[in-house]
Amino acid sequence: MVTTSAPSKLSQQDWIVRGLDTLRAQGISGVRVEPMARELGVTKGSFYWHFKDHDDFLQQLLEYWETEMTDKIDAQVSRTRAGPREHLLALCEHITYEETNRYDAAMRAWALYDARAARVVQRVDQKRLRYARALFLEMGFSERQADIRSRLSYFYMIGERAAFLRPSSFDQRLQRVRLRHKLLTER
Repeated sequence: MVTTSAPSKLSQQDWIVRGLDTLRAQGISGVRVEPMARELGVTKGSFYWHFKDHDDFLQQLLEYWETEMTDKIDAQVSRTRAGPREHLLALCEHITYEETNRYDAAMRAWALYDARAARVVQRVDQKRLRYARALFLEMGFSERQADIRSRLSYFYMIGERAAFLRPSSFDQRLQRVRLRHKLLTER
């Protein structure tokens, strides 16, 4: 009896994370199978074990980013036994601790030239804004105030990472997150 096994011990997620890191460092033009395989120390066969082709890989990259960097985080924060103000703080702190927004700028750059990526980025933006807006509404802010506050919070998180060439220390970022949260949630 002959058994077939995967040509490498890399998982699909290993490839996707490498793809996201490559996208972040080199842009979408750098997300190519051969160079990534070399960097991972495997053959291209490992890639094709997990993905039908490059297009399938790019689709999986987008889905992973949406699920792991948005859906799962929102679900995790929502499970905590806290009010909306604490949920929002937990979300912002989680993003800071885990740097879950580290791929956002690269995704946005890719979306400028790819309609499929643009649709996913737009969907992620809408999900994230809806979630934050719902928290502000639950805190008792008006529809208009909730909309403005959610946008300010979200756009700051996006822009902070993209705008500063020299990243500040973790402690400084965490202090800014907490101060921003206080300013946006106080009446």
